Amino acid sequence: FNYRAAEYLWQHGWRKFFQWFDYMSWYPLGRPVGTTIYPGMQFTSVWIKQFILPNWSINDICCFVPAWFGVLATLATSALCYTC
Repeated sequence: FNYRAAEYLWQHGWRKFFQWFDYMSWYPLGRPVGTTIYPGMQFTSVWIKQFILPNWSINDICCFVPAWFGVLATLATSALCYTC
């Protein structure tokens, strides 16, 4: 999960995110980050920071999102198995 991408998305917005070309990664070629990653986790982290946890840093949210999603997936799977 790319923390730098979430930080860039938080600071610059989604339009610049999709046009972002990172010259520091994959030296010497660079990388068009916004169009070559799956940005769902980054957008979710920014949404959580904006609406649910505004006092947290984007780094902390990015660290907790995979754990939170794991808990939600486990609960959803157990509910599905319980109904079966």
